[in-house]
Amino acid sequence: MTTHHSHPIARLLAAGLVAGALAAPAAVAQPIADPQTSAPTTSDAPVVRSIDEGFDWGSAAIGAGGAGALFVLVSLAGVTYVARHRAPVPR
Repeated sequence: MTTHHSHPIARLLAAGLVAGALAAPAAVAQPIADPQTSAPTTSDAPVVRSIDEGFDWGSAAIGAGGAGALFVLVSLAGVTYVARHRAPVPR
């Protein structure tokens, strides 16, 4: 019976890729408008005003949560790696 041992760097790389994929924002898909039929003229082009409301606490919480989760995953991977590859202490 043969046992299969995966390389620890490969496992860490896979865990990092999974964490990165979960942390990546989803793309916003929009239909492509036909430029010949939907080109705005000067009479029907709306004026858009943006108002800066200051610091967005919701976005900050999402960013901090994502960074904290990534930190925990990397820390656990490091602890697991060290625990499995610790040299035995001679007595």
